[in-house]
Amino acid sequence: MKVSLNWLSDYIDLSDITPEQLKHRFTIQSQEVEALYPLTTAKNLVVGHVVTLEAHPDADKLKICSVDVGRETLQIICGAPNVAADQRVVVALPGAVLPGGFKIENTKIRGVESSGMICSLKELGIDEKYHAETGIHVLPETAKVGEDAITVLGFDDIILDVDTKPDRPELLSMAGFAYDIAALFDLGINIDAADYQGDDIENPFKIKTETEACPSYYGAYMENITIKPSPLWLKARLIAAGIRPINNVVDITNYVMLETGQPLHAFDYDKLGSNEIVVRLAEAGERFITLDEKKRTLNKDDILITNGESPVALGGVMGGLDSEVTTDTKRILLESATFKPRNIRRTSQRLDLKSESSTRFEKGLNTEGTLNALKRACELLIKYAGAKVSKDIASFDHHKHEKRTIELSLSKLNGVLGSALDLAETKDILRRLRFPYTVDKEIFTDEAPARRPDLITYQDLIEEIGRIYDYNNLPDTLPKTVSRGGLTPYQLFKRQIRHALNGLGLNETITYSLIDKQHVHDLSRIKDIDPVTLANPLSEIHSTLIVTPLNGLIEVAAYNVNRRMDHVHVYELSKRYTVDKETELLGMLMKGPYHNHYWQENAPTNFFTIKGIIEALRERFMLPKFSYENVTLDNYHPHQTAVIKIDGTILGHVGKLHPTYAADHDLEDVFIAELDLEAFYAYAAKDNTYETVLRFPSVSRDIALVLDENITAGTILESIHEYSTTILKDAHVFDVYQGEHIETGKKSLAIRLRFEDKTGTLKTKTIDEMVKNILEALKKEHDAVLR
Repeated sequence: MKVSLNWLSDYIDLSDITPEQLKHRFTIQSQEVEALYPLTTAKNLVVGHVVTLEAHPDADKLKICSVDVGRETLQIICGAPNVAADQRVVVALPGAVLPGGFKIENTKIRGVESSGMICSLKELGIDEKYHAETGIHVLPETAKVGEDAITVLGFDDIILDVDTKPDRPELLSMAGFAYDIAALFDLGINIDAADYQGDDIENPFKIKTETEACPSYYGAYMENITIKPSPLWLKARLIAAGIRPINNVVDITNYVMLETGQPLHAFDYDKLGSNEIVVRLAEAGERFITLDEKKRTLNKDDILITNGESPVALGGVMGGLDSEVTTDTKRILLESATFKPRNIRRTSQRLDLKSESSTRFEKGLNTEGTLNALKRACELLIKYAGAKVSKDIASFDHHKHEKRTIELSLSKLNGVLGSALDLAETKDILRRLRFPYTVDKEIFTDEAPARRPDLITYQDLIEEIGRIYDYNNLPDTLPKTVSRGGLTPYQLFKRQIRHALNGLGLNETITYSLIDKQHVHDLSRIKDIDPVTLANPLSEIHSTLIVTPLNGLIEVAAYNVNRRMDHVHVYELSKRYTVDKETELLGMLMKGPYHNHYWQENAPTNFFTIKGIIEALRERFMLPKFSYENVTLDNYHPHQTAVIKIDGTILGHVGKLHPTYAADHDLEDVFIAELDLEAFYAYAAKDNTYETVLRFPSVSRDIALVLDENITAGTILESIHEYSTTILKDAHVFDVYQGEHIETGKKSLAIRLRFEDKTGTLKTKTIDEMVKNILEALKKEHDAVLR
């Protein structure tokens, strides 16, 4: 909110406080002041009287003006189309400096001397959005010649531009700022209640509501209205607040809104069409034309002000075009009401109708100030529009108007703030805040003022006391705790997963957790999951929470390939979202050469590459042996996809993307894997284990077996371990071959066996016997023979 210091000075004495001091103190102890600036920087301007006007001898559009500026009469050349004799105007004297550093000097224009300049508001630095002038600014006839024009216009003002937060709705009013600054600087405050003497005119209106969304509504009837420009001081204050002056009636409603925080609305009585005001909710699909001449389609959350039959205003947001106040208006119904913030917020957001009024209704109003704001507007309309106002105010008010009390002990206050405030200091702060209270045995019972709807709990009261006391006065202390911060075992496990994968050459990525609903199960192994959909998605492609991170990794791969980055090796720690729970998952994707060596031929990534990454993780976290079982999944290669198991429990799956699905994403030869991190962690070793360094050399033997092509390598390895003794430490496949010299329907499986003995050097005879036993068992079990 933009705060005029001239306006603020009507309520509190700022004579001993500089604007810079006010800015600093308010920022530290209340809300951030984003800017401090003068309304205009123009200097050396006076009120002038255009005495005579002559045509310029050498220019059709220029006029030679004789202008009385008080102490002398100046000859000024002016090209404004609206300049005329006998006008009061704003004159920049020679030596004046206008905004932008433009200096006025004596000069010749087309051979004629010109001493000064007759100014428009734009030339004074007033933005065109605050006026509709196309020429010079003409002052009222009452302006005294020779006086400082900036003072006469009310532009000798300093503006505080404050970033008001939603939790301080009272700071959307000048009165709220006055109370707050008075508390900060311990100043007196002068805000009088509105007082006016109404006329003996019947108020013809009856007002009622058919919805709880409008708890109160007050309507004042007035006639004999004269629509005219507002006085200069009122225009200046509206411009300072960022609002464009329109006419005296509209300007007064805006002025009172800025002063009290209560929005008002004026209806042209003769356009309403009845003597009844009925507040109701709109019907779904109902249409209404607002002041901006746009036809709006409404729903059941929108509040309508009606004449009993048809709408005349969109409650709390904008008036209707048909009941607008114009220059012909003579009679007015002036509205002051409260509406439920939720309804106003939904309406203004859906219709994109954000206004000064809707902003205040959204954040909550002082329900005790609704009638006072109406009376204040009546007071000003009598004075500046010649209104005759009925004494009777039609209304309903369903607010309970109960007192809100908050209890706070001195010990609780000091315990939360870490302060050492005594009873007298606390009482003094509450006095400055003007919060009525009683105290009994160091327990304060505070009565929250109606102007502060944000004060609800004792924490709110502590915050108020703390900021007035000044947080900088609180002692600096270190937090006390009996525990030491650190990662949980599971958090440490995830960090180690990242380190391991980074070391294996994969890069971490983070993708969207939202996806198009029709693609949510594209790469999921589990199909019977009901996806979680958003109630109000920003778009259809981001409408549903993911059930696997693999969709996002495919997008990452496509993005990189489209930019000629063919080797993509990435992973993501993400989640599977279901209605009941969230499961943490690890997704991996590999495409292109695993090790990119430019000086030699690069082996492409294949199924065994990504399987090797999985096995490396298993060994790093010391999990039991994995088994891999072929499985058929949608959008995966039918012969290069497997589920990963431990003791019959499925940990995840690994496979090649189906060529058709890959081609749809401009990809080829993509290998992906998904692991259930929580299940993986459950099997991982929780403590480090250590073995002594082997003192005796290990021995390796390679065997090549010919066996049926349908027998898996995993089955052979299980049999090898089953029929061997403890000296066999490892067995792994290093080659699979089918082709020349191998019978059709058969394959060659090359396996490396590694033997160790901690007690002594292994003998050839012992190893030969062990290999012989293994071969005999494989022959018997699987009809596998040595090649």
